[in-house]
Amino acid sequence: MTEPLQSFNWKDSNYERPGNDWVCGRMCELGQCCRLGPDSQGGCQVQSRCQPEKKGEKYVCTRAAVHGGKCKEGPTEEGKCCQADTSCQPHRSLAAKRRLLSCIATAAGVLFCLFLFGGSSPTPRLAPGDVTAAHAAIESDCQACHASAEGGLGHWMHAAFDSDGALKDSARCLRCHKELGENALFAHSLSAGRLSEKTRQIQETVPPTATPFALELAAFTDPQSAKDQLTCATCHQEHHGRKSSLTQLTDMQCQNCHVRQFNSFEHGHPGLGDYPYERRSRIYFDHNTHLNRYFVEDEFKRTMPGGIKPKSCQTCHTADASGRFMLTGTFEQTCASCHESQIQDIEFPGVPFFALPEIPTAGEAESVPWPRTTGVFGTARLPRMMELLLSDDPEYQQAVQELGEIDYRRLDQLNESEQQALAQIGSAIKKLLYEVSIQGESALEQRLGKAGTAYLQMKPSIVPTLKQAQLLWFPDLISEMEQGKAAQKQATSAPDESQQKKQHFLPDSSGGWSISNPDFTIRYRPLGHADPLIKAWLDQAVQKDLRVLAQDQLWQIFSSPTASGTEATPGALASGRCLMCHTVDRNLQNGTARINWQPLKLSSAGEHFTRFSHRPHLAFGGRQNCETCHTLDPSGTDLTTVLQKHFFERDANNISWKVNDNPDQVCTSGFQPVNRQSCVTCHNRTTKTQSCLQCHQYHAHARVTEE
Repeated sequence: MTEPLQSFNWKDSNYERPGNDWVCGRMCELGQCCRLGPDSQGGCQVQSRCQPEKKGEKYVCTRAAVHGGKCKEGPTEEGKCCQADTSCQPHRSLAAKRRLLSCIATAAGVLFCLFLFGGSSPTPRLAPGDVTAAHAAIESDCQACHASAEGGLGHWMHAAFDSDGALKDSARCLRCHKELGENALFAHSLSAGRLSEKTRQIQETVPPTATPFALELAAFTDPQSAKDQLTCATCHQEHHGRKSSLTQLTDMQCQNCHVRQFNSFEHGHPGLGDYPYERRSRIYFDHNTHLNRYFVEDEFKRTMPGGIKPKSCQTCHTADASGRFMLTGTFEQTCASCHESQIQDIEFPGVPFFALPEIPTAGEAESVPWPRTTGVFGTARLPRMMELLLSDDPEYQQAVQELGEIDYRRLDQLNESEQQALAQIGSAIKKLLYEVSIQGESALEQRLGKAGTAYLQMKPSIVPTLKQAQLLWFPDLISEMEQGKAAQKQATSAPDESQQKKQHFLPDSSGGWSISNPDFTIRYRPLGHADPLIKAWLDQAVQKDLRVLAQDQLWQIFSSPTASGTEATPGALASGRCLMCHTVDRNLQNGTARINWQPLKLSSAGEHFTRFSHRPHLAFGGRQNCETCHTLDPSGTDLTTVLQKHFFERDANNISWKVNDNPDQVCTSGFQPVNRQSCVTCHNRTTKTQSCLQCHQYHAHARVTEE
């Protein structure tokens, strides 16, 4: 055990020098190293051949003993060595390779540090490429997009291992892109609740189809939840050059998270449902009835001799500046030639806004007699305008409580206390006329208060006509009301009889207002389409509770689609058919409502996944081109169809029609929904115009919507 394991004499042991820089080539290739090994420069020291020396007439071998000694064969007769060259190609040892690699790495690290810290700011040198043209102005300001750029190199190193780093960067994107809203980092910029609702709707209405193999593989990754936030970089990749697109995505990228996946728009895309009819139109117009019934040549000439029939769809509908939306023309451009004359009620005396009830005993104990003591009152209640103006009068309120649900058409069977209460109402009406005569518009402001602001803005004003009515019906009213005051004040306040008569016969300059002496009423006859006073009244009235609205005479008059009239307006009232065309939208959650006086109005809010531009689809123009996609619905055109259920419904007694104020329903205005196969005719694999982004937008909340 005391003997050495190996003899290290060069004659007895092979070369083993692991600490040297070179290793014998034979050792690396054959596992058998030579006795000498490489020299310090990496050259092989084995010399199997010699330079023969001539001694006498013969050549002798001169190979040294360290290289194997003299060979037995000896040189040839010509003096050449007969041995082959057996030298090898040495290789670097493992230790040498490690030393070399360490030196290279150290040098590279030093150069990298010099590169980073050699200037005033090292962060621009980390940019992997140019940003897009839209972000070129902030390219040198890395902090504008990257939160880790604020702390220098250390923060960059930390960001590589920070799982929330991308979300922090996305928050910086939203500093500029504020239009994306508070849910910008959720899928489609929708709240988690809304996204879950949309997902559930798709699962319930869209049947599953064959899923592409690539998407099946993607399903093995962690699926996105509606509650998960997505970073901007998930879809928008920067630093790919000035001309790169941040919004261009493949169809596979779009469908990666969808619950219903398919091959393409041409193959597997779900049907379009009721698109584009997400809700009923704001202006009621039945295209089917007009095109197939009213616009038929002979029928149109017979019923509308002065009308102008549209030549094509674009007679009424024109594209907006962007070319995306088809806008509807104004009433004067599209409807007036046929319907303007129908709206003007030339023979109609007007709608009563103010009326004196029959009070037989009102003038017995008063100096100013009540002008109307006989006759039949037209309605069961006072006009709504009078009720509003008298609502805060204590005398009127006391009388109303005494009378209860009085019918002003039947006042001949009142007892004594009720007659006194009726006289109080007459006194309150005279007081109202007196205040208006003296104070004018301010009297209405005091009586209506803040709640009646909208009524005060109605033009033309009723005040001039009320003053004329006071002079006509109660010529001594001001003297009576100011009895007991100084005579001088009485003289300046009350006009004399001649002045009263002069004012009475002055032409009425208050627009559509008029005084009707036979029934002691102040009436308003609409001036035609878009009458400002009627429009303002309906806008205010529609906000009321439905039970109150049902008792509003003016609402009943101007909301009747059939113009059948009411007890206050016997006979047809064409100008009262405002809501035959203008729909009412009521929010069932908060009770608010509005009348759609205009058709489509565009704004920059709302939820829209689909976008469509009419401009490229109107290349050939004309009605025929429109009907390629918008096909008329072959339904009937009788009266029941004209008054469609989406817009009108029967009242509780099934006697008359009333407006349907629920907008959350689909009505196609006489057209069938757009068929997907019509789109596939042009949008297919051959034309390469069927990508998801051709029709859909990812951020669905901040796009054009209807109002």
